[in-house]
Amino acid sequence: MKKILSILILSAGLFSCSDLDVVPLSQLMEGNFPNTDGDAITLTNGIYQPNTGISTSLAYMIDLSTETTISGEEQSNDGGALLGVLQAAPTNTYVTSVWNAFFTGITRANDVIDKISVSKTVSETIKKRSVGEAHFMRAYYYFYAVQFWGEVPLVLHATEGLYATRVAIDDVYEQIVSDLEYAANNLPHVSEYSSTDKGRATKGAAYALLARVYLTWGQISETGGATAKKEKFRKSIDAANNVTGYVLEEEYLDNWVINNKNGKENIFSTQHATTQASDGTGGNHLAHCAFATGFSDRTPHVVVSDIKFYDAFDDRDQRKEGTYAKTLINPTNGNPFTFTLPRYRKYIDINNPSGSASARNIDRTILRYADVLLLKAESINEFNNGPTAEAYEAINTVRRRAFRHPLTAPSPDDLPSGLSYAGFKKAIQEERVFELTYEQTHWLDLVRWRIYVKTLKESGVDPFYKKQNVSLKHYRFPIPQGQRNINPEGLWQNYGYDGYDEAKTGANPYAGFE
Repeated sequence: MKKILSILILSAGLFSCSDLDVVPLSQLMEGNFPNTDGDAITLTNGIYQPNTGISTSLAYMIDLSTETTISGEEQSNDGGALLGVLQAAPTNTYVTSVWNAFFTGITRANDVIDKISVSKTVSETIKKRSVGEAHFMRAYYYFYAVQFWGEVPLVLHATEGLYATRVAIDDVYEQIVSDLEYAANNLPHVSEYSSTDKGRATKGAAYALLARVYLTWGQISETGGATAKKEKFRKSIDAANNVTGYVLEEEYLDNWVINNKNGKENIFSTQHATTQASDGTGGNHLAHCAFATGFSDRTPHVVVSDIKFYDAFDDRDQRKEGTYAKTLINPTNGNPFTFTLPRYRKYIDINNPSGSASARNIDRTILRYADVLLLKAESINEFNNGPTAEAYEAINTVRRRAFRHPLTAPSPDDLPSGLSYAGFKKAIQEERVFELTYEQTHWLDLVRWRIYVKTLKESGVDPFYKKQNVSLKHYRFPIPQGQRNINPEGLWQNYGYDGYDEAKTGANPYAGFE
């Protein structure tokens, strides 16, 4: 096992623990697992664990890099603050921690696939499920990695790749699709899991992620031309239609109620501690990112950049108060507290009398059914070069919930009929902001739509908070310098960052992007 991918840092101490039992890394690498079903489950649980400790880092990388959010950090040299002003260097600690987490998870997934697939002592039921989970999680980690960094090393066995080289983006997507198709064919349906196994990857999660993957791949890849793009959009629609067993919550904010973990709309989320916990012991640090200590007006890490984003919501839209907190009732004394600028409301347990910043155990949403409906509507519009009745119904279902109308009947808040391809796409783009703000999707959306730089430059945000230095290089994050020091030939730096080489990146790899 010495030829384990050396670009990784395989220290369990770098990441917070999850509620799941995680095998000690020394045992995992020594090869003495699995002998029993319990061993296989424990080994599989370790794949999820790296994802638990990076909720803060992902919020900084994705949310702080957009026009809607700024950093409230007082330390200008803090890694999060630098992400917030688009000055992340290859040494940025948050970018590095996410890279390490993803590739640690990939290595552990490879280990599960290699070991459990050939085990003669693990039951077929657990073998099928565990290997399916490993394929799903490997696809999940690679999907985010390829969006963050572009070409990445593609390592599929635990003993491969001492000096792995970045491979073509299409090759990475091919593997992601292969993994998700395997997962969809082998994972249990959500209804087949017991209550103690809620939160594991499911058949529906595999199809939901596959819908997002095919849509993204179709939008960013030119390989195969228009015909190949259209086929990817068709497959995205098919995958979305295969997501069953989930429905929208009646109340939008119920998706982040602490006693509604793994609710009926949730498809996949990071499972944080079930009791009050700090970020280092399985808790969700996103609450602390959005609020300072308790009910106060102190500056948190992540702040809405302009009240215009709060005002953009219709006052009747329940997502306005579900996304932002302008005034909250302090549960300790029943008095209202008004914030100078709205705070992000998701992930805040306001019923915790000790204060919002310590309530860090609400799960971080990754996939939920409303997102699948919006992905389906968008994919149909791309496939048909315009919306159909099915596309309208998908987005309008989301809107009806937002305005508290019956979901299956036309409402006065439905989109107007007769929209063109461009008009419907614009409506989808706006709806995704209303529905998914602070769920670590917006930067990914702007990048796949190829409008990231244009959006930030034309945001209309107060010039003091506007990210004036945005440029095409920000379509990717820097490759962590620590990994490049180990493998400089295989891990060339991304365009525009310190140490990049045009012989590797090209003079302008983002030609045509806005």
